[in-house]
Amino acid sequence: MVFRESVNMVSDLSFKERITQSGKIFVVGVGGDSGSGKTTFVRGIKKIFGGDIVSSFSLDDYHSMDRVQRKEVKITPLNPKANDLNRLVKDLRKLKQGKEISKPVYDHSDGTFGDSVLFKPTNVVIIEGLHPFYTEGLRSLSDFKIFVDPDREIKRKWKIRRDVSKRGHSSDTVLKAMRVREPDYKKYIDVQKIYAEVVVKIHASRFMQEEDIYSIRLIQRILDMPLEEMDLSLDLSTLLRFSKKDFSLEFQSDDYYGYDVGILTMDGMIHRDVVENLEAKICRYTGRDSVHLFEPDQEYITTTSLAQLIVCWRFMEKINYLLPRR
Repeated sequence: MVFRESVNMVSDLSFKERITQSGKIFVVGVGGDSGSGKTTFVRGIKKIFGGDIVSSFSLDDYHSMDRVQRKEVKITPLNPKANDLNRLVKDLRKLKQGKEISKPVYDHSDGTFGDSVLFKPTNVVIIEGLHPFYTEGLRSLSDFKIFVDPDREIKRKWKIRRDVSKRGHSSDTVLKAMRVREPDYKKYIDVQKIYAEVVVKIHASRFMQEEDIYSIRLIQRILDMPLEEMDLSLDLSTLLRFSKKDFSLEFQSDDYYGYDVGILTMDGMIHRDVVENLEAKICRYTGRDSVHLFEPDQEYITTTSLAQLIVCWRFMEKINYLLPRR
């Protein structure tokens, strides 16, 4: 089973070596609602490419009001007016120039701002949050755009789990806040997915009810770039011989908000041996010994992990095109 993907390798240098030697700063924007799973994909990119060339921060740091102030004026953080997007644009421009910034810090535990911190850019800077693509200025500063879009029930479960365990909120408080925020999500956040190069839609699995097993649809824009073809293959014979869990894979071409896209839908769990070739190619082109995305004794791979690999491959395609030719 072979996917026709592309990568433009113009020298014997690894991707990591080329991006490091270029001296350029690339910004990856990851958008979506609070609790939608954005951080999962950010961690995946960091694991695959390495923390020495990848850094990230949350756009929540660019709220312009603390929690008390928002409550007083009856505004949610999803409203752009509750965020200092102009400062964000200025800071991103500085980062892309290789300059460090004094970045604000928002504390979710009490909804206040802490002391600003110095943030020095690495070759890849990931920004994740509610408004990475809201303005034309922000969109122009992102070199690769991802939007994560889970079903409402899945998002509700994730947000409750995160906000109760990590931010000290009660389930009732989280549910109430989500109901209040829903109109602003539709008005200000959801529309930003039309600008993304990859939209990650997450649905309940039709095979399994296990925790964190999902059906994932990767809606990827067809790249209009002069790239060389390269096969990303899954070992179908290994799938037939060894896999004891249900797994499905479907591809279709379509139109998505006026853009030609390829839609790859994955569901269930796939045997580790089936994706070894894909994992090895990612390692080879990144110049790393291991992507460290899977545990050594992990026999089956979730669709989330497989989606992370494919999204990172698409990211490499885009950045390889933007890097200087040798």
